[in-house]
Amino acid sequence: MSRKHFWISAFLSSFTMAVIMSGLISGYKLGFSSDWPAIWLDSFLLAWPAAIVLNLTVLPQIRKLSNWLAGPNSVSQA
Repeated sequence: MSRKHFWISAFLSSFTMAVIMSGLISGYKLGFSSDWPAIWLDSFLLAWPAAIVLNLTVLPQIRKLSNWLAGPNSVSQA
């Protein structure tokens, strides 16, 4: 994976997860009322920085662990 691809993937995946998860959790916990968009935005602004940091630091380690758990014959050739 090229460095450019790595950064684009990290930003897009963290953005997508933060948008979806902050929206669902805030709506579920507080209700999908007229106040929800502002609550979702506050949640998102907290979630995205956390998601990008985790995506850049923890996710590579999880990938290594999953490759190790799957065994040497399970690594994709893609």
